[in-house]
Amino acid sequence: MALVLILPAAYPAQAEASLQALIDQAAPGDTVTIPDGKYEGPIRITKPLKLLAKGEVKLTNPSEEAALTIAADDVTLQGITVLDRRINSEDASIIVSGSRNLLEKVTVETMGTGIQLRGANANTIRNVSVIGKVKDRGSASDAGHDHSAHLSKSASKPKVTVQAQKGNGIDLYDSHDNRLIENQVTNVFDGIYLEKSTGNELTQNRVEKSRYGYHLMGTTQTSLKNNTGSENVTGAMLMETADATVVGNRFLKQRKNPNSQGILLYDVQNSLLADNHIEGNRVGLYLERSSGITVTGNQLSLNFVGMQLIASAGNTWTNNQFISNVIAAQAQDSATDNLNGNYWDNLLGLDVDGDHKSDLPYEMNPFYLGLTDAIPAYQLFFQSPGFVFLENLFTSGAGSPIRDETPLMPTSAVVSANAETGSNWGAGILGLILLAGSCTFIYVGVKKS
Repeated sequence: MALVLILPAAYPAQAEASLQALIDQAAPGDTVTIPDGKYEGPIRITKPLKLLAKGEVKLTNPSEEAALTIAADDVTLQGITVLDRRINSEDASIIVSGSRNLLEKVTVETMGTGIQLRGANANTIRNVSVIGKVKDRGSASDAGHDHSAHLSKSASKPKVTVQAQKGNGIDLYDSHDNRLIENQVTNVFDGIYLEKSTGNELTQNRVEKSRYGYHLMGTTQTSLKNNTGSENVTGAMLMETADATVVGNRFLKQRKNPNSQGILLYDVQNSLLADNHIEGNRVGLYLERSSGITVTGNQLSLNFVGMQLIASAGNTWTNNQFISNVIAAQAQDSATDNLNGNYWDNLLGLDVDGDHKSDLPYEMNPFYLGLTDAIPAYQLFFQSPGFVFLENLFTSGAGSPIRDETPLMPTSAVVSANAETGSNWGAGILGLILLAGSCTFIYVGVKKS
């Protein structure tokens, strides 16, 4: 049976001075129970231990090092709060470089990056909260703290304010087979960032008010299931990635930035996007230079543009629902994609044989993408009567090669989903709001230039 060590807390100063010493004195495999109190870092763990907080345990970090470093295997860290006020440090508040560790019920308030895994495999991060404390307007102060630097100690020299920059919430590099479960990340740069990592599982996490909610860069065999991303610039960004599984997620209200998307795939191969709910984004789903992607069972609703498909090949789209988007879909240079059996609520369909599939195809129009790529300012004329006329004139009788050959006709299930999503009035209002934001963005850019 492991020895249970309980840290004395009669005097707070003694407790602060004793935490690292107690860890150093514990034998490998011991359980260290930390009572209610405030403690100071940096703390370093170099052997297998269980650190269990009893009550409200807060770890502050007056040093320039990481508040807590786990450089061992088989460590459990449970129930502590880390308060890290360092500015723009390369090191996260918590650094993990070992394997088979468990971080559970941990809260990190940070002015930079929350948790970093470096060469760390088979770890579990569960029910962890990372809260970025950098203000969106670039303020260098937070909660009454003035984080500043001076050119010298002389009072006659002017003060130079150090601008804090957001770091990532949970950051993995060269780390494999880790599990991230039921974590919450708010107001950071990228919520959960993975690079050059294989076989990681992200399940039931939530990322809000950050740049990219989930950012996969150069990963393979990543599983992204039942997560939520809301009010970020982009909900999920997959780049130079292969064999990803993106299933059952919710990406909501990524729309405040002109370049916002629910899900973005760029240079992605042989991956699955299934049963995701993508609602209220500027662009619901964006694919570029990607191949071998299976897109099935997704619902894209109330987006400014439901789907954009550019310079991609050999992808399969089936049984997806496009409901109450301002524009259902746009496609360009993706003629070899296979689109069959999707539901488009703006389809002018005809079902002669009663098989619930239209005998007329649904064609995607490349006119808007081609023209606005060449002249971005033409976005101002989106859905204007003259623009719609030119768009129809451009494709009339042309037989667009990018089409759904057998689109679905409305069924009771689809009608029910359409009713739950809302009427086309909702889509129209959303379109006006997003168009107003785009106009403001273009106007400001022109004025500055």
